[in-house]
Amino acid sequence: MVWGLLPVDPLPGELEYYIFSKGTYKVGRKGCDIITTKDKGVSRVHAEIIVDEMVCMDHLQKRLLHKSSKVRIRDCSKYGTFINKNTDSKEKVHEFANKETILTDGDLVAFGTGNANY
Repeated sequence: MVWGLLPVDPLPGELEYYIFSKGTYKVGRKGCDIITTKDKGVSRVHAEIIVDEMVCMDHLQKRLLHKSSKVRIRDCSKYGTFINKNTDSKEKVHEFANKETILTDGDLVAFGTGNANY
């Protein structure tokens, strides 16, 4: 299984990020594993993506075993990290317990004031 953080409206030269293994990945403006400079509201260390378990299987196995990768996002910022679980709402990660929530396939993530969308 591979997790991707892909820009919604990429600027020229803006990178796509892929996560292949367990670990903690820092997201921020400078000196992080995942760099985003698209939004002035992005903190130096803005958030952490924590991969607790990476499950590699095809779609048939996933349906049969009901097992998937476990990925969380933790807000470490001043201006916020937001998750769209659907197109109608935007949830603030810092309002969840421990300032973190589970990420699932298809979630949209926004960092800062809303210009850095993935």
